[in-house]
Amino acid sequence: MSYPATITIDRPERMANWRPIGQVILVIPQYVVLHTVMNIAASLTAIYAWFSVLFTGKLPPGVAAFHATYVRYRARVFSYMSCLTETYPPFDFSPSVEDPGGAGISVEFSPRLEGRNRLSVLFRFIVPFAWLTLIGMLGLMFGFASLPAWVWIVELVLGAVLIPGAVFSSLVWAVSSITSIIGLIAVTLTGRWPEALFRWSAGWVRVDARLWAYSMLLTDDYPPFSID
Repeated sequence: MSYPATITIDRPERMANWRPIGQVILVIPQYVVLHTVMNIAASLTAIYAWFSVLFTGKLPPGVAAFHATYVRYRARVFSYMSCLTETYPPFDFSPSVEDPGGAGISVEFSPRLEGRNRLSVLFRFIVPFAWLTLIGMLGLMFGFASLPAWVWIVELVLGAVLIPGAVFSSLVWAVSSITSIIGLIAVTLTGRWPEALFRWSAGWVRVDARLWAYSMLLTDDYPPFSID
């Protein structure tokens, strides 16, 4: 399927039986880096990109390169964690639109830098909503004052364009979680990924990467409702 974010994951012919358990442990440092340093950096640049595209109609090339690197790293971590690849994701954060290779998964982008759809960009301001969700969860846990209802309404409106894609991604994730468990059991016992199970597990990584490419304003083309 043609889309400005192309994710290719080749099913390994054979995998060592220890990998389903071993890679979940080995990926922990990558997971921590992704959900701390990289998420914070991407959130800040996403806010800058939102204002830049909204007011100038252009996405700065440097921001596009970093966002491509962020989405690529996210896909690499999740594909390794799901035992879809055997290559440990390199700690390489050099901003690049083109995939440098060497990770067992190819994630290529064709970002649109000019002539952007500002109306769709206006309703893709999702990063603060993620922060507010975290604040709301902490408030429930530790008894902080709850956020006013109007704050949530504004954030939902500003992120409205992303809702259908997020719902589809969640549904695919639910199915792929089941197929991943069954597939990892098969790998542990036989050393092989069943093709149908691999397709669904890799499908969520692909869906997630496309949604984030759209969320991070790399393209104005809505992500397809497909796992292929």
